[in-house]
Amino acid sequence: MRIEIFFNEDHPIEIPIQYNHIIQAMLLSWIKDKEYSTFIHDKGYQIGDKIYKLFTFSRINGTYRLDKQTGKIIFLKGMSLTISTMSDEFMGYLLNSVLLENRELNIGGGRAIINKVELKEMPVFTKNTFIHTLSPCTVYITLNNKKTRFFSPFDNEFNEYVKLNLIHKYEAFYGNSPQNTEFKITPVGGVKQAKVNYKNFHIVAYNCCMKMEGSEELKRVAYSAGLGAKNSQGFGCIEIQKEQEVKG
Repeated sequence: MRIEIFFNEDHPIEIPIQYNHIIQAMLLSWIKDKEYSTFIHDKGYQIGDKIYKLFTFSRINGTYRLDKQTGKIIFLKGMSLTISTMSDEFMGYLLNSVLLENRELNIGGGRAIINKVELKEMPVFTKNTFIHTLSPCTVYITLNNKKTRFFSPFDNEFNEYVKLNLIHKYEAFYGNSPQNTEFKITPVGGVKQAKVNYKNFHIVAYNCCMKMEGSEELKRVAYSAGLGAKNSQGFGCIEIQKEQEVKG
């Protein structure tokens, strides 16, 4: 399931530039059911030693300006946030909280009032599905020396780890393997690197357009739960792009 939240534009909204952890904490605070809240906080959906929360969110959209001296981003108009998940239960708690309780939010000290919430339909996936990132995608491994190696969409390992990650997410949620595990993802056009500081951990990620080929089951997982790693921290949220809009 997927929603897009739109905010009122009666005043500028000023929040920290590095706001991923703030949005994540806000979303998790909207889950009022104690049992499910404990599950999603402490356990999540598991397969082997891997744990997934199976939700993601976009960067905040809108017209803005940066104040690097104060470390703030000031949204002037058109502010919106997309949230996506594989779990109807998770989305149900969010919708109940947003629609009934939390019309006015405090986002890192910025006062934001929700104007409307749109529920998005699952898109149709074609053989060659073109997507663009709504939040940057990160793919990495931890080396034996505990250092992190990040991969760009042009690296062969990027496709390999994205595919394996999608299979694991599917298995963690459904309890079985997808019927079709064929999957390939390739960048289309330019790629822009993004460096994000998440609680003093520096993450290298990439914004770009990409082409997904193969299993529709895995494409649905990518759309709902996100591409790559750290989705619940605001990475790998994607949107389907019409083929004629793609610039090679």
